[in-house]
Amino acid sequence: MSASFLHIPCTRPQQRCPQLSCRADQASGASDKQQQHSSTRRRALGAALLLPAAAVVAGPRRAAAEELAAAAAAPPPTEAVASPPALDVVSWPQWVDRNFSFSYPPGFKEVADLSYAMPPKPTSGSPTDQVVENPLKAEVRSSGGEQRINVVVRQAAAYQRTLLQVTDISQLGDARKVAKLLIPPGAVVAGVTSTAVAQPPRDTGTVLGVIERQPVTYYTYDLLLPDPAATRVQLTAAAQLGRLYVLAASAPGQEWGEAGPLLREAALSFRVRYKI
Repeated sequence: MSASFLHIPCTRPQQRCPQLSCRADQASGASDKQQQHSSTRRRALGAALLLPAAAVVAGPRRAAAEELAAAAAAPPPTEAVASPPALDVVSWPQWVDRNFSFSYPPGFKEVADLSYAMPPKPTSGSPTDQVVENPLKAEVRSSGGEQRINVVVRQAAAYQRTLLQVTDISQLGDARKVAKLLIPPGAVVAGVTSTAVAQPPRDTGTVLGVIERQPVTYYTYDLLLPDPAATRVQLTAAAQLGRLYVLAASAPGQEWGEAGPLLREAALSFRVRYKI
């Protein structure tokens, strides 16, 4: 019997070359470093690209914030309002009476006949010595006749009895108290003012020499009457030597916007002529 022999190859592990392994490690390390360097460059490049963009965005925001802050601190714009022209009252015509005077707007005409305001004569049985006096002492009217300025004078005792002769309207009370004596029922009082006008001293030409005069008090009222025309009235009142002087400047409500300033100046120009 012949024997056969089987060939079994050698299975010893192969030994790796130390030089090849070192080179591979070096190559791997170099690749890692290159990747890290590349990543670092990308991050740096990205940051470099982002910085200008951030600066561009932040710049306008800061500028806008500064503009808003400046706008908030600045005063609000004001609109120019045209003021009405000043009235040249000095050049106006005047009504001069021995007891009072006032100025009235150009274009107004003086009313010569005031008899329409004359009160009726006393009835039979009345005292024969009773004197009837027309209280209307002056009147001027606009060309249309709807705007009027008139002066009424009555004894102060007709409004309120006093022990002494009234020489100043303040002796009848303050402006609001006197309003109850002068203003008709139903009228609306829109404004009340009180003004004391100084009087110049007077040289008597006697042993008394120069004497000082007391100021004259004027009460002024802005009224709205309860009539169909909604008449507006600027009323000025003063007293002297036992008499009450009342100037009334009136116009229909629809004309007051234009005529009001003129009539108001006329009422403010009213003066009683001081007497000793």
